[in-house]
Amino acid sequence: MSMTVQDILDLPQLQQMQLRAGNDHVQRLVRWFYVAENEGIAEWITGGELIFVGVNYIRGETNLLALLDQAKQRDAAAMVILTGPDFIQHIPDSVIAKADALGLPLIEQPYSLRMVEVTHVIGTRLVESAQTQKSAEDVLMQLLMGDYPSLDIINMRAKQLNLPVLGRHVVVVLKLHHLQQIFHPEVNGAESFHLPEAQYFQIKQDCYNQLEQWRKQHQQVFPVIRQGDQFNMVLSVAEHDLEYWQALLSELIQQLNCHSMNDEYKIFAGLSNEVNSASAFQRGFWEACHAQEIAADLNTETGLSLYRDLGLLKLLKAIPNKILLQQFMQDNIGMLVDTDRKHPYVLLETLDAWLKENGNLMATAQRLGIHRNTLNQRIQKIESLTGQSLTSANFRLNAAVALLIWQMTHK
Repeated sequence: MSMTVQDILDLPQLQQMQLRAGNDHVQRLVRWFYVAENEGIAEWITGGELIFVGVNYIRGETNLLALLDQAKQRDAAAMVILTGPDFIQHIPDSVIAKADALGLPLIEQPYSLRMVEVTHVIGTRLVESAQTQKSAEDVLMQLLMGDYPSLDIINMRAKQLNLPVLGRHVVVVLKLHHLQQIFHPEVNGAESFHLPEAQYFQIKQDCYNQLEQWRKQHQQVFPVIRQGDQFNMVLSVAEHDLEYWQALLSELIQQLNCHSMNDEYKIFAGLSNEVNSASAFQRGFWEACHAQEIAADLNTETGLSLYRDLGLLKLLKAIPNKILLQQFMQDNIGMLVDTDRKHPYVLLETLDAWLKENGNLMATAQRLGIHRNTLNQRIQKIESLTGQSLTSANFRLNAAVALLIWQMTHK
């Protein structure tokens, strides 16, 4: 599985290392290590490195502070400073304080702990971890797709990898929406194709890193699976119920959206019903995908939808003939759209508010922020245009379904 700074600190051979700063950020992922041999490090690292400083090189306080800035800028995993009598005697208090302020783990390593042993231990464990991660991703992907040789084989592989397939879980699907627009010339310029391509890759990589760190932080064993702009996770509900994960995922989505590099794209997620066997993972994945699509279609405030709460939307989403849905919407409420008006959907919004308030005129007027007389005038116009009375139960049912279709197709 992927390794974090905390995993490095937990290695038995490295117990002499001590965390001096950045205690709240030890779940940062470690991709590899880098031994700093130059005055600066920015041009030598690309992100996720464990940076070793003080190997046969005398560095002062000013240089150490500058290295912290460069490490943060390049998204390094952590910085390790070797201390001893010959090069760096101790870590200055200002360096510890700055690492804390930057949210960058800072580790002290005694010079007596030989670097050749440290790098060998870390390198070996990183390679082993990457191999295990690949195998776990392969098993989980087969479970989600329902594409495995047999239940016996997939259960055996999962057991060898300590993946508790027979436990109680839910599947989560998160997807980046509108990300492709960074390739539009008006966004980045037609002559700079390589820039949006790099940005496109970096956004997805940053999202994956944050999801993987979040997974490790909450001690979830199944890896995060990347599928283009989509990320799939499996969460245990053995100790925490669905509401617990719903709250945490809503916070996570908000954090991911706040960290996005462009306000135009956004992350939406769907949560499946419970799965508790290898054969149920495919169904859970299908449910989570549909819930994620509904969350995006309706532009939900939290960015998250639960499959169990979709109700009629489950049926509407499952209808393959989208033309039929559009025709149903047009026949029932299409006449309420006036494209010549400044606010073409005002009557649709009024009807939607009236239905949500169960026909309570005062509550509807308050929801819309309009006067009661204005509401009465709009209702009369709705009835006139549709040729239906709002007292008709059949019309209210058809209108409610048509409004759901409209909300799904008009963001």
